[in-house]
Amino acid sequence: MTPEFLIVGQGLAGTTLAWQLLRRGRSCYIVDRESGPSASHVAAGLITPVTGKRLAKSWRWDELYPAAVAFYRWVEAETGERFFYQRPAIRLFATTAERDEFYRREATILRGLVQPITDIPDTFAAPLGGFEMPDAARLDVPCYLDCSREYFRHRGLYQRVEINRRELPVAGTVIFCCGFTPEPDPWFGRISFNAAKGEILTLRIPQLRESRVVHRGVWLVPAEATDTACDHTPLTSPSELFYLGATHTWQPLDAIPTAEGRAELENKLREFLRLPYEIVAHRAAVRPVIDAGYPVLGRHPEHPQLAFFNGLGAKGSLLAPYFAHQLAAHLCGEGEIDNSVNVRKYLCRDSRR
Repeated sequence: MTPEFLIVGQGLAGTTLAWQLLRRGRSCYIVDRESGPSASHVAAGLITPVTGKRLAKSWRWDELYPAAVAFYRWVEAETGERFFYQRPAIRLFATTAERDEFYRREATILRGLVQPITDIPDTFAAPLGGFEMPDAARLDVPCYLDCSREYFRHRGLYQRVEINRRELPVAGTVIFCCGFTPEPDPWFGRISFNAAKGEILTLRIPQLRESRVVHRGVWLVPAEATDTACDHTPLTSPSELFYLGATHTWQPLDAIPTAEGRAELENKLREFLRLPYEIVAHRAAVRPVIDAGYPVLGRHPEHPQLAFFNGLGAKGSLLAPYFAHQLAAHLCGEGEIDNSVNVRKYLCRDSRR
């Protein structure tokens, strides 16, 4: 039996779209080539209401965050696994300008999203202080993907296979959720990527007892018990494991860790961590960032049997549930795609006048 929807790529975008289609009772099949480290499998999965050097409120936070929480809790119930953690995050001020910007925005743009922090451990150097984000979360992305893949595979909905984009299999609708690929795309090639390579370190810090994510130029993320269970690398006790990231470079776009990336991360870590640490792993991947900075989704305007969902970038864990829901509804004839993320902007001449 031919499925209604064939999803190409089982990263964050493809996996979340598959769940949203199955939630509607629609038939879908997921394929992935499983070759090399994808951005989704290296992602830290951080979700915060405040972002960037200018301390901006995360784009569409009031819509995206509730949708993400409800979605991941639902998938946890379906799979019987845990991979979504809601807990506060802290940000330490790196400069007086950053601190002053916080005080200017605290009662206006950031109201209800932040609060002054009063319990900075002495293991961190933070002479300028910082703030806490009570409504923050982290998705253990590798665990989410692995648990989902086993769920799909057990039900006969998943296969490891390479799809030739020029010779597509028979299916109702083929949705490309492939992240960044250097190969030319015959259908969606007009969508321009500004992909960035990111490197992260896995650290062992035996003396650090911190359950919150710490931001200061880089992020320091405590590992959960499921992190080691799902990525098959039981390096040490989960309470001693932390992830440090991430770099942003644009050449070369490969998944090869570099000495420069490691040095950059270590230098930034030493600016605020007062404890010894050991590096136990070093990974890299390419983020699928599209020029506009937003995800892109929808049916091809000239080939409606083809669709696209990509460009989740560094905030994919927050963006994926809301926009996968929107795309699934659209594919099922139940709604339209927001103009800000509609693939027609890139492929339809009339929309670019």
